[in-house]
Amino acid sequence: MATRKIPPQAILPSNAADPAGTDRLERGAMREFAKRMNLVVRAYIQALEQIPSEQVVVNAYSYDLIPGVINALFSQMANYIDDLFTMDIRSNWFLNSYVEVGYQRGTAQAFANLARQSPAYEAGRNSLIDLLRSQAYGRRVAMVRARAFEEMKGLSGGIKADMARVLADGVGRGLGPRNIAKNLRSQAGIETRRANKIARTEVSMALRRAKWDEEAEAKADLGLKTKLLHFSALSPTTRRSHAVRHGRLYTEDQVREFYSQDGNGINCKCSQTAVLVDDDGKPLNPAVVERARATYQKLKARGNSTWTQTKRPKRKA
Repeated sequence: MATRKIPPQAILPSNAADPAGTDRLERGAMREFAKRMNLVVRAYIQALEQIPSEQVVVNAYSYDLIPGVINALFSQMANYIDDLFTMDIRSNWFLNSYVEVGYQRGTAQAFANLARQSPAYEAGRNSLIDLLRSQAYGRRVAMVRARAFEEMKGLSGGIKADMARVLADGVGRGLGPRNIAKNLRSQAGIETRRANKIARTEVSMALRRAKWDEEAEAKADLGLKTKLLHFSALSPTTRRSHAVRHGRLYTEDQVREFYSQDGNGINCKCSQTAVLVDDDGKPLNPAVVERARATYQKLKARGNSTWTQTKRPKRKA
């Protein structure tokens, strides 16, 4: 009786603390967001200086609110923010330099992982360059870009509305220019935190989607049988619902459903790796799964993270 050939192990994340491998890319995006928000603050302070004002009493100012001038300033600021954060879907800096780069990395990781495990995949895909030039890849990355672009439009719209509100409120209340500038900087800090959440979410999500998409294409085109092995960072801040998935196998649909619920994609460092399975969904080479579960059990036993703590039962009313 012929024995079944065991394929090589799936490729594990190179950095256990950053399974998606996007931390450096995300930090680059956050630095760029911060730089652009500084430009926004400077522009709004310069706009404030264009509104004639005089101090009437201590800590109270009177502003010459000429409707045409105010409207023109607000319109100018809105256009400036759009130029900094949105532009259009083809030239948007966040999509081009961060989201698409994340998607390309995820595709490259999926290619290397599946080619290592499956000679059929390696022969069917020819090369990574061919894959990145394919129409299928183009369609997939376009969908990811469209999703992230909507997030950028929402961010841009929020910045315009909030910064204009702070400026108008300060002028209407007769606050001094220094106080208004201080409030503008404070609001900019809030907007920067929103932008950082987008960076931490969309870049890693792009990488994960690339891996899911390539797994799905390989199953459809080549008939591969695979499941996705979940890797969590297992850090002190890891959510319990993410940690318990570490080292477990899921179908592509199950993974997509998980990330569609409860904000699971927000600030998530987790990643998934395709593993060849048999007709019953069992891994052909279980060693990588066993290693991942062993890591989970070892860190859980230390009990020094929130996710390792046993949930307290709810009190009855």
